[in-house]
Amino acid sequence: MAAYRFKVCLEENEDIFRDIDIKAVQNFQDFHTIIQEAFKFDAKHAASFFVSDDYWRKGQEITLRKEDLPLDEEEIRKKVDPKKLMSDVKIAKYIEQPHQRFVYVFDPSVQWSFLIEMMRIVDVNEKLNYPCIIKSVGVAPKQYKQTNMAKEELGPEMALVGLLGEIDEPDDDEILKTIGEVEEGVEEDDLESLEGEEGEEESGSEEDFEGNDSMGFDEDHEEH
Repeated sequence: MAAYRFKVCLEENEDIFRDIDIKAVQNFQDFHTIIQEAFKFDAKHAASFFVSDDYWRKGQEITLRKEDLPLDEEEIRKKVDPKKLMSDVKIAKYIEQPHQRFVYVFDPSVQWSFLIEMMRIVDVNEKLNYPCIIKSVGVAPKQYKQTNMAKEELGPEMALVGLLGEIDEPDDDEILKTIGEVEEGVEEDDLESLEGEEGEEESGSEEDFEGNDSMGFDEDHEEH
């Protein structure tokens, strides 16, 4: 019995790849499962294989879920071939050339895309459990990239931590500048206040002096 050896690489980084052996009689759902295992994904989302030509142009679609079989209006308009179900289609059905290619797309919302090429046909090793990972090169990317959780999904304590984390701490230069502005403002206000008090005191003294002079002048005038 024969098995196919495929190279499965990440489209955005072809240096990250896995070599996978799968029996000719196994189906595309088996292939889907081993790819998920090879890249440490959780298999919780929709997925499809596309039969490809040498230029990675997508042809016949082989999808994971029955609910994804119906064509949408755009696909009908383009006269796309009816989709196939992974569990119903054996790998051998679409091996049409020595280096047959497929495109595998997982989780349509994120569009994880993998390029698959058959490398050669090998004899089945009875000691192996097929499909199996023969070679692994490169660290698989994280399936879920970190995103900011909505505040309503956080507990009160975590929400407070998140809020505090959003406040930028001022640097030392900004702190010193602010202190200098405050000190300058206080000094100016104090000076104005002091000047006002001194002016009032001086003004009062002059009035008293003028008053005393006028009183003395009147007394002298009466004596004469």
